[in-house]
Amino acid sequence: MASVKQLLYDTLDDMEKDNLKRFNSFLREDGPIPASVLEKAKATDTVNQMLDRFGPERAVNITLDILKKINQNNLAEQLENKQKEGLVHPKIKILSLITQPHVVSNL
Repeated sequence: MASVKQLLYDTLDDMEKDNLKRFNSFLREDGPIPASVLEKAKATDTVNQMLDRFGPERAVNITLDILKKINQNNLAEQLENKQKEGLVHPKIKILSLITQPHVVSNL
C-alpha cells in the first residue's frame, strides 16, 4: 500500500507548474500555511507542509477539494478512487466506510 505522502506527491507531480501555483494559492486560503512558505514551493514542499499541519486524512480531503476548484477533475478522481479502494491510508478507508450509510458490519 502506498503512503499518503507518496500518493499526494504523485498527484501534485502530475500537475503543470501553473496549476501547482493555483493549487498553492487556494491552499493558502484554506489553512495556516504562510504565503511565504508556499510561494515558491515545489510539489514535495507543499505535500510536506499539508501533512505536517493537517495530518494525512485532512490533507487528502483538502487536496481533493482544491483539485476540484481548479478543474483538475481527472487528478481528483484518481485520488478519490485510491482513497475509496483503501490505497491511501487504512484509517481513511475505515472512516469512509463508517460514513457510508449502506455499509453493514458483522461485528
